Amino acid sequence: MCVIIYKPEGAIVSDKLFDQCWKLFSHGGGYAVWDNGRWVYEKGFMEKEEFYKAVKEFIHSENTRVVLHFRLATEDAEGKRNILPEFTHPFEIQLQDTKALLFVNGRFSESYKGIVGAPKVKKLVEDINQLKLKRWQYEKLLAEDGLLEGLFRYRGERARLLTLFEEDKEPFFSPKPPKGWIEYDGLLLSRKVSL
Repeated sequence: MCVIIYKPEGAIVSDKLFDQCWKLFSHGGGYAVWDNGRWVYEKGFMEKEEFYKAVKEFIHSENTRVVLHFRLATEDAEGKRNILPEFTHPFEIQLQDTKALLFVNGRFSESYKGIVGAPKVKKLVEDINQLKLKRWQYEKLLAEDGLLEGLFRYRGERARLLTLFEEDKEPFFSPKPPKGWIEYDGLLLSRKVSL
């Protein structure tokens, strides 16, 4: 399980929250920032100091919009965890009419047997990219009660997904509106983080 933090303009991410998220979800990080009319991202941070250095300016500025992802790798059937930079978020989605970035928090159903955690997200992204969908089709797939709804549920809990379309300043949440997200000091967190 991971945590996604959405920081709109007007809010900041405190060092205390950043530190606690890394303490609880320390298997890598990534971010996207709204810059000059588009989303720019970087991922693959495996050390807290490196991640913090990359995002410090963005998380402390009330004039920026940023999404952070802190990863906690899930164990596979053999008890192994895929703690690799390639499994940090976001993942690129290639649609016919736009590009997007996908952040995920939560477990998927038993679909994709034998694949757990971020490798499952990576496989989902590869499958979506092969479909060559248009944006509206992608949104429909991810909609609550959409075609993929069963995939996003695991033991009664629904995964929370955040997609950034390259031309949209506002994120697309699945489910929409962002059900299950926690409001904290002007931020949206995909799960509760004890401070």
